[in-house]
Amino acid sequence: MLTPQELILTLIIMLPFMLIPTFIGIYRKHPSLGKLIAVNVLLLPIFGIGWIIALIWSVTAPGPDGREP
Repeated sequence: MLTPQELILTLIIMLPFMLIPTFIGIYRKHPSLGKLIAVNVLLLPIFGIGWIIALIWSVTAPGPDGREP
């Protein structure tokens, strides 16, 4: 069992890694940044699926008409 201090330290260390898709979207000025952040943050408890979806979405380029593929 983790002590409260260990739990806080673990969260501090892991949170930047969990938010990588959000940071990529901000850096690339993603056209659907708000939706991307919502998917990333709301699906954090389901780390695998939500994180992978957000990561793929954050690196996709918008289509020629400015819309996402």
